Amino acid sequence: MGMMNAARTARDFGDAGIGVKIAVYPDGGEPEVSEVSAAGPGSAATKFSRVVMEKVREATGQVPEEAVQELVENLIHAGFKGVVISVFDGGNVVRISDKGPGIGDKVRAFEFGFSGASEEATREIRGVGAGLGIAKAVAEKVGGTVTIEDNIGGGTVATIRVNKEAKPEARDEAPARPTAQARRYPDAVPKMNISERQQKALITVLESGEVGPSTVAEKLEMSVSTAYRDLSVLEEHGLVAGAESGKRQITPLGRDVVEAIVDSWVK
Repeated sequence: MGMMNAARTARDFGDAGIGVKIAVYPDGGEPEVSEVSAAGPGSAATKFSRVVMEKVREATGQVPEEAVQELVENLIHAGFKGVVISVFDGGNVVRISDKGPGIGDKVRAFEFGFSGASEEATREIRGVGAGLGIAKAVAEKVGGTVTIEDNIGGGTVATIRVNKEAKPEARDEAPARPTAQARRYPDAVPKMNISERQQKALITVLESGEVGPSTVAEKLEMSVSTAYRDLSVLEEHGLVAGAESGKRQITPLGRDVVEAIVDSWVK
């Protein structure tokens, strides 16, 4: 990785608040660095992900957008401290480094529903606990990988890597799967007639452990009555069940359906 040339740094500080550096490393050239900012955590993930994906597409890379978005959103855990997002290998490698508290259990960090987020972080983003697992599942769907390691001097480095040869091979197999364009679930998981909003509610239950309608309403910005109806629908489908506390918790089938939903996000 070469040194960043300040003379080639472009600034996008139209919003005051959180800032990150995005570095693109062309083959055999110096990195092109942009500094991008957002007003706050709520808008940061969307804006930073959009800019990163613009760089990936300009380089004709194949890193999946959903994986990038999940890892960028995960930066809320680090308070967006010292963030550098680097694009390598013609847009087929995206590396996200920060100077936050780091990730202690790097194996469990990829488990659906596991979260090391602070209470403050959960107030800033709608649901935590599935981001790394989702990023990993999405990357693997296109023959890629997601790895996390300690950053020098503290923090975390997360890397999405896609094999350049993976996508052509996937196209060769496509004729044998005529329904590849449609939403699909593994054979062991029945297709559920639930709306996109109810899918988000199900993912929120998985991420939160045990929830009531008020929690779902707050995280997904809906009315409590709507959240109550959605949880009731999920319970009727056997995807959530009542806990001793009176709240809802995810069932084994619900967990499988969440993973199937994630799998369907990358076509």
